[in-house]
Amino acid sequence: MTNAPVYVLIHPDGRAEWGDRIAIAEKALGPHGIGRAFLTDGSRLRLAMSDCALILREEYAPNPYAAAALAHVAGFPPEGAPETRGPVVLFGWDPNNDWDSTRPLTDAERAVITEALTAAGCATA
Repeated sequence: MTNAPVYVLIHPDGRAEWGDRIAIAEKALGPHGIGRAFLTDGSRLRLAMSDCALILREEYAPNPYAAAALAHVAGFPPEGAPETRGPVVLFGWDPNNDWDSTRPLTDAERAVITEALTAAGCATA
């Protein structure tokens, strides 16, 4: 890992991994495609999870750790978080990056995300 991660990958068992190559995180999302969304309106953070995670419930375990962490970063209570299943990626988004649309997370973003992971009970690698 470099000193400039572009994402954090949150697993259903609470493990969280920082990384600098989004393709590695996307591979962990499973074989059913990738759905991406903005964390909040106007956010420079995006999240990704399997496109079929909410449908293929037998294959994708609930991920309350990701739900709680995403809610914390977005600034709303964990009980207001949408359901997440399977591994979830939170990443820095750059619309001008033609290669993979990522950018390094800022120090402020990393601090907020670290706080959110701690609040959600995640163990970081």
